[in-house]
Amino acid sequence: GSFAINFRVVFQLGPVYVLFKAVMVEEKDGKHLIVGVNNINDRIRREQEYVSKLTAARNEANRDALTGVKNKHAYIDVEAQIDRMIEENNAPEFAVVVLDINDLKLTNDTLGHQAGDELIKTGCDIMCRIFRHCPVFRVGGDEFAIIAQGGDYKNIDILMRLLEESNMSNINSRGVVIAAGMCRYRNEKRVSDVFEKADIAMYENKRRLKELKEI
Repeated sequence: GSFAINFRVVFQLGPVYVLFKAVMVEEKDGKHLIVGVNNINDRIRREQEYVSKLTAARNEANRDALTGVKNKHAYIDVEAQIDRMIEENNAPEFAVVVLDINDLKLTNDTLGHQAGDELIKTGCDIMCRIFRHCPVFRVGGDEFAIIAQGGDYKNIDILMRLLEESNMSNINSRGVVIAAGMCRYRNEKRVSDVFEKADIAMYENKRRLKELKEI
């Protein structure tokens, strides 16, 4: 018996949100259609502002303050989401890359924590440049994780090779070296199982990079 819809009316000063309502009522002389238009602009604007602030707060809570990439809290959220998809037998193709910036402790001990922060930011920039379409998460002091899906999953070997080339160049020029290990999802029960395999591969890569640096 009633109908309502929100819409915007555009005036010279800009759009205004209004609520249009129509109700059919039965009177002694027959049916009548009662129509009303209410100005709800202030209420809609307040709701939009609330949603905007809530979204900004959520994004801020998921952002690493030093590097600007996503933080461990955001990684846990994504991990839980994919875990649910795995339980529902609807898991996407994905790979986990675990990365660790070499020599952070040495830099902190010899040059100070400000230099260590710069090392982390520079290393993070390299990751974001190479894995430009993947979400990058800082999950520890010098440890990062990447979840590759879609086109980046299909090109993951190329991306890992680009990182390896960057490391070889930076070993020679005393630049930032980033140890990394990658593992594709192969029907593991949890994302953490994939992460663990990538983590083992990262430590093997870290050992090999250290040997190359000492040559």
